[in-house]
Amino acid sequence: MNSLTPYLIVDICLVVGLALALVSRLSFWHPATVYLLFHLYSFSWRAVNLAYLGAAPMYANNPNADVISAAEYERALVCADIGLLVFCSAALLAHAKFQRASQQPIIRRTLSPQIITLVCVFAMPAGLWALFAAKAGVSLSDAVADSGYFQSMAMWPIGCVGMLVYAYGFRWYSVMIGILYIALVALQGYHRFMVLLPLIFFAAYYLQSRRRSWPTPLIIVGGLALALVFPRLKYIGQAYQNGDTGEALYQLALSFTDKKTFDDVSAGEEFFDQFAGSLTLVDESGKKFYGSTYLAIVTLPIPRSMWADKPGLADHMNEISTSRRQYNLEGRILTYLGEAYLNFGYFGFLLVPGMLGFLLSNWCLRATSGPMRRLDRYLYTVFFMALIQTYRDGVLSLFVFTIVHNIPMAVAWALHLFPGVAPRVLDLPPADPRAPEDGMIAVLP
Repeated sequence: MNSLTPYLIVDICLVVGLALALVSRLSFWHPATVYLLFHLYSFSWRAVNLAYLGAAPMYANNPNADVISAAEYERALVCADIGLLVFCSAALLAHAKFQRASQQPIIRRTLSPQIITLVCVFAMPAGLWALFAAKAGVSLSDAVADSGYFQSMAMWPIGCVGMLVYAYGFRWYSVMIGILYIALVALQGYHRFMVLLPLIFFAAYYLQSRRRSWPTPLIIVGGLALALVFPRLKYIGQAYQNGDTGEALYQLALSFTDKKTFDDVSAGEEFFDQFAGSLTLVDESGKKFYGSTYLAIVTLPIPRSMWADKPGLADHMNEISTSRRQYNLEGRILTYLGEAYLNFGYFGFLLVPGMLGFLLSNWCLRATSGPMRRLDRYLYTVFFMALIQTYRDGVLSLFVFTIVHNIPMAVAWALHLFPGVAPRVLDLPPADPRAPEDGMIAVLP
């Protein structure tokens, strides 16, 4: 697919240029850092594989489906580049705005260890019970067992560990619970994000607490090892659940030794292909949703046992899928850019990346330029953890993977807002060298 070559040249020049323009402003936990890496892996690297390394386009081995064409890939790469340019430009605007106000003190709310402890006292045991009840097959009513609330309860323990770490730092008990939980989840054979996202959170906290902008060599090595294991993690977990420890160890070894096996396993993660195909599906459907796909978050809290026909988060997939590209049945994704096109057409490539780039960057700068023990910094780190899922799956993932899957955080957030519970303080201006320490000027009434 050599026709991608001119588009790839533009893409690589754009990525390099934007990285150079932003590099002095970026950090591990900056939203633009995650976006640049997401784009490079999902779009640029996949395009290189298609153009020069002999990778097959999506559906090439499925005679009952329409193979993604070269023209579709070309259009998708141009659209992805527009999204990247708009996102990074908006991030630069946010930096310029923040810089102009960097001499002004910032009002923030403190993070209360008492509230964190209170929430964790109730949420941690409940979450551990749900985790082991699901694993042990404890008899539950269908309404409870199928409830999203019960399923999300199993994620509460790691959310509690994150809160405790932010309130008290790394302690032996929080580290022990965190390691055991992640190891247990890694061997379940499903929900790989429950392994990845907490590790991103703890890495971001560690670097912020040490005043480091970029990962240490040890974190980089660990991240590379995880990247190799991650595509095979579900197979390792499934083998372990079936009692076949030898197969689990074999799958683990393949992660580091067999490139072909890695390519085969990760074939379902061709986000560029899925994005390219989704643009055509939207065009063929003749529909624009004008933001209605985002409204599904409003009905999400209602249990399906109470409303069997409630709108789902991916109902739009049923409306655009065809018999030759059954995205709805195959579990495909659109990426947040495909979702933007689904809602607003080409204007979506300006609107959605622009809003996300500016708002997320502005929040990042405001939250992480002051002392560690602030509510805003903790909340930002939780939302930062879910950015990779947001760019991949769509904007609603920013709420699903944070608030919905981390109810303890949402409860703690609400309790902090009660008057007199967690005081607001006036912190030193970000330009002050003492601002990252506990540089409080005054407690506000």
